[in-house]
Amino acid sequence: MDRKFYYRYKLGDLVEFQKDRITEEYLDFRKVTGIIVEQSYRITKDNVYRIQVGDEKYWIPEPRITLLSSANK
Repeated sequence: MDRKFYYRYKLGDLVEFQKDRITEEYLDFRKVTGIIVEQSYRITKDNVYRIQVGDEKYWIPEPRITLLSSANK
């Protein structure tokens, strides 16, 4: 049985997500823009994407990502 996995976003897509920083003193919510560099298919949960922002990389679930610009083939 051949299964095909579906990813909403492609490698190289420019995306935006909200990065939260919560401390005892304050809440900091900011929008971060980055490029998708890796995909991970999850059977029981949302697919996650590794997004590079400058020198840092984050694993973000699909529902938290907003597409800004699609990568060309």
